[in-house]
Amino acid sequence: MTRRLSIASKFFLTHLAVAGIALLVAGGIGYFSVRHLVLTDADETLFIKASLVAETFRPLLASHPQDLKEIAKEGDHIGKVSGTRLTVVLPDGTVVADSSVGAEGLTGMENHENHPEIREALSGRPGFSHRRSITIREEMRYAALPIEEEGTVIGAVRTALPVSVLDARLRQITAILWGTALAALLLILAGAAWLARRITGPLAEMKAAAREMGSGDLSRTVQIRTGDEVEDVADAMNRMAAQLSKTIGQLDAEKARLMTLLANLSDGVIVVAPDRTVRMMNHAAGTILNASETMVEGRPYAEGIRLPQVLPFLDGWMKGEAPKPRDISLPMRGGDRTVRVTGNLVRYRGEAGADVLVTLRDITEERRLSQIKSDFVSNASHELRTPLTNIRGYLEAFQDALRQGETPDPAFLETVHANALRMERLIDDLLELSRAESGTMTLEKEKTTIASFLSRIAEQHGPPAERAGKTLAMHPGDGLFEADLRMLSLALGNLVDNAIKHGKEGGRITVSGKIEEGTCVLEVADDGPGIPAEHLPRLFERFYRVDKGRSRELGGTGLGLSIARHIVESHGGSIRVESRLGEGTRFTVRLPATPA
Repeated sequence: MTRRLSIASKFFLTHLAVAGIALLVAGGIGYFSVRHLVLTDADETLFIKASLVAETFRPLLASHPQDLKEIAKEGDHIGKVSGTRLTVVLPDGTVVADSSVGAEGLTGMENHENHPEIREALSGRPGFSHRRSITIREEMRYAALPIEEEGTVIGAVRTALPVSVLDARLRQITAILWGTALAALLLILAGAAWLARRITGPLAEMKAAAREMGSGDLSRTVQIRTGDEVEDVADAMNRMAAQLSKTIGQLDAEKARLMTLLANLSDGVIVVAPDRTVRMMNHAAGTILNASETMVEGRPYAEGIRLPQVLPFLDGWMKGEAPKPRDISLPMRGGDRTVRVTGNLVRYRGEAGADVLVTLRDITEERRLSQIKSDFVSNASHELRTPLTNIRGYLEAFQDALRQGETPDPAFLETVHANALRMERLIDDLLELSRAESGTMTLEKEKTTIASFLSRIAEQHGPPAERAGKTLAMHPGDGLFEADLRMLSLALGNLVDNAIKHGKEGGRITVSGKIEEGTCVLEVADDGPGIPAEHLPRLFERFYRVDKGRSRELGGTGLGLSIARHIVESHGGSIRVESRLGEGTRFTVRLPATPA
């Protein structure tokens, strides 16, 4: 379809063409006229200078013998003063003065007898030429005059001006001419545009308003006061836009409220149309399915949702099978997530088909908490059942001895007492862990030196280490840090206690501390048998033991490392473990330090 030109465009282009052609013709004529004037003026100037210089050199050339050095020197001087290249030539074409090369460069200059302007001058006529100089390799404008003495040509003088100087003058004048022409053209075009606007303004305004209204901007109004039918049409357009704006505003408000509710739901929501395209997907669904809701909407769900765990469920609903809710496992960046998928049919009034509404609920945390709760009850029950069973067994043996009139073995009471202490330690650790995990534990922080804190650890665990036949070495560094000393002593004490219990016979336990880049680093290292790598990720879990039988024999509850981790994290720090079989284990605690 051929694009039509508007009235304003035709009006404007006509003025542009007429004015442009006129200015181009005038500019061309003006350019050539100015160029002629510039060259004529340059020739006249060179002629005048050559005439003056000829009078100066006449006596020098007429003298016998000729003083060539004086002639060359005078040529250099006059050329420098006049700012013009000056050349003096003898009748045989020999150059005796040239201001462009100086007296020293004359010997290297070629004979000028055949140069057109020199040839004319030596013939007794003024000579002019425009050519490239062989000597200075530049375009030059030349003027030459004969130097005569009593009717005999005794030499020629030539003045020259670089063409680049003339071109610069010409460009300057041309720029002024074209600038003036351009300003005139702009004025003409401005006047044409103003006239075109006066003629087509009301129609253009109505056209623009109609386009904006069509694109959704119903706040646009047409302000035309022409007093004719055009004004009536404009008023009708304004009334129509106002009514449409009111109706669409009500619909948008309802839609915005619905979309806000859906966007803020923690559950994912997907609506699939009967043609299998995604009608709507909220942000939660996009996060769960690892898909962009804006990219998926309007496309077939099989293209935007590429998870094989979800597609069969959607396919079942689209086939009319109405699958039951199911729990699926989805791989995500933070690990696998468990999602419960449910579906429903949504029917709209007046439409034959029905949309499928799919909801996705992340139940990973519920499953995890349920598993933690189950594991905790199971582990706690098992840990309590063992000492209770022992206590019950030995008490029954004690009763049997009393019934038979025998003296009970005192070892029974010692065993019962040991198991009671084990239960007490387990309950204390459970209470301590509960306080740490609740997030309500209040830290009573105070500043202390690393040396003082490690001395406290040495006092608490030095005797047990000595009884176990192991060496407890302290390596305190300089510096201050701030912490709840009771809680941190408990955490570090659990690490030292583990090292004492699980280190090798006659082994060495090293506790060190230092300030490193604004962080307090505390380390507990032993030279024991080490921990297999597969156990390290779960080492800080509650009731987790590497060697369950040996740990219970040593009186461990399986909660010490979990308590230590929670205490360190409540201080805003971190704890990690490194271990190699046969070399030992190292626990590193990092806490925010207090500047000295």
